[in-house]
Amino acid sequence: MIPNIEALATLSELGTMTRAATRLRVTQSAVSKRIAALESHLGQKLVEPAGRGVRLTSYGVRLLDKTGPFMASLREALLEEPSPQGSRLVIGISESILSSWGPRVLSGVKATIPRLELVANAHRSPVAIDHVRSGEYMLALCAGQGDNTPDLTWNTLFQEPMVIVPSGLKPFKFRRRRSLSVFTIEPHSSTWGYLDRRIKLYADRWGTRIEVEQTLQSFSCIVQMARYGFGHGLVPLGLALALGIRRETLIELPDPGLFRPISLVGRSSTFARPLVKSFHQQLTTDLSDILPDIT
Repeated sequence: MIPNIEALATLSELGTMTRAATRLRVTQSAVSKRIAALESHLGQKLVEPAGRGVRLTSYGVRLLDKTGPFMASLREALLEEPSPQGSRLVIGISESILSSWGPRVLSGVKATIPRLELVANAHRSPVAIDHVRSGEYMLALCAGQGDNTPDLTWNTLFQEPMVIVPSGLKPFKFRRRRSLSVFTIEPHSSTWGYLDRRIKLYADRWGTRIEVEQTLQSFSCIVQMARYGFGHGLVPLGLALALGIRRETLIELPDPGLFRPISLVGRSSTFARPLVKSFHQQLTTDLSDILPDIT
């Protein structure tokens, strides 16, 4: 029954059988069979066509409203079970963090807490947050702020600078009363939701209007596109450095600059656990050691 409810919840979130199957790592047929089994057991229709996808019926919505908290609590309880080797911590991490300074910091944390069994999963920040809300992950290390997640606690660790990788790695200077076209991250990302407001707010102060020419789903791709002359890329400093772009080549934005908040996210009950407290404290300590390199 639990896998069937999980399939319904995933389908509700993603809207298509294909995406739900990919998330659950099963076939589309398996997702359909799980939904059909649940409908047969309840004697109610749970999903209905909606354009090219599907959506929940009113009964399906009510069912998830009732079962959602139970499913999250169940997953959280299962995550609490210690592994044979020590204490297990399942965490979702933003791809841009895991592709840059993340492994360096986590390596230090792991060395300081020998009993820690760290299970890291790479995602875009919104997906990592969804996994925390569903109880599949204990924590998320990601970018952005928790404006739309009042059920979660967001502990901001630091502000990571955003920089411009100049097209073809050819430096330039900002010119007042000009616009600057850039490649940057997709508009539905946590980072862009935060940056967009500040770019508009600082436009007059900078004297330059930043315009988005194209968006991509990966900051790493944006760095590479800029490197080879497809356009200027607006990316996190740590990632640009990790991909071999020299600091002196990068363009800093005028004062007050542009930053993305990096946060450790979880439920308040999760942060109260001794293992998570130790992890959080050590993560903060190890981050302070590398901040001069990435800020």
